[in-house]
Amino acid sequence: MTRAVELHAIESITVRTGHALHVPLHRHQQMAEWLWVESGELELMPTSERLTLSAGTLVLIPPGTWCGLSFSSGSEQRCKKLLVTHPAHSRTGQLHFSDAAHPGFLASLIEELRRELQKNSPASSKQAQLLLGWLYGAALGPADQPHQHTPSSHIGRILHHMEETCHLPFSLDAIAAEAGLSKFHFSRHFKEMVGQTPLQFAISCRMDRARQLLLDTEETVPDIAGLCGYKSATQFHAAFTRHAGITPKRFRQQQYVEADR
Repeated sequence: MTRAVELHAIESITVRTGHALHVPLHRHQQMAEWLWVESGELELMPTSERLTLSAGTLVLIPPGTWCGLSFSSGSEQRCKKLLVTHPAHSRTGQLHFSDAAHPGFLASLIEELRRELQKNSPASSKQAQLLLGWLYGAALGPADQPHQHTPSSHIGRILHHMEETCHLPFSLDAIAAEAGLSKFHFSRHFKEMVGQTPLQFAISCRMDRARQLLLDTEETVPDIAGLCGYKSATQFHAAFTRHAGITPKRFRQQQYVEADR
């Protein structure tokens, strides 16, 4: 059974003047993100590109799209991220941009979605569906507005967080606490829903990031090790070789040879 597109979370990000924030390269396999720049500027880095987004920009980042975010220290910056289940039939790998003609209205719309999210079943709310439909129509056009998606799990918010923070030390205690479950019950539920243990999923996220960095950047293997959460190049080398069946250096060389054919 399919349902309408579903809102899972709204995050507000504020970076004060003189401070900086960097969200490293990552992708979300199951969820899409709406990113709205309220004030200031931020840099969006889909793979090797670097795009500067100004205030008022609304971006849809579909599932499976690699990107990173960088907030500089020039002036105060504010943005909001909306996490949604994206329709399976929609295009992936392509960012969609729009400039909000009426920022005040968009701010009110997101605030109303926040209130709907606080209810027990926001996915079934007609109000939430109308508001989300407006967002999709603003960036994709009426013909591409989503109507259905494959069923999603309520563990999506946890996956979203783990994908963005896989470079940080893994803590089952912290993740289970965020889910409001004991370590035992969380691990069992996670394995049932995802098909991997939480640690296996975290490692797979690190390896996905490592492959992308090896393919699309000129970062050295030791630097990539740090960007993927490993304390040493030796530790990373062993983990990557065990996971991919090939060394990081050999993997990169192999991709270069195939690209030249």
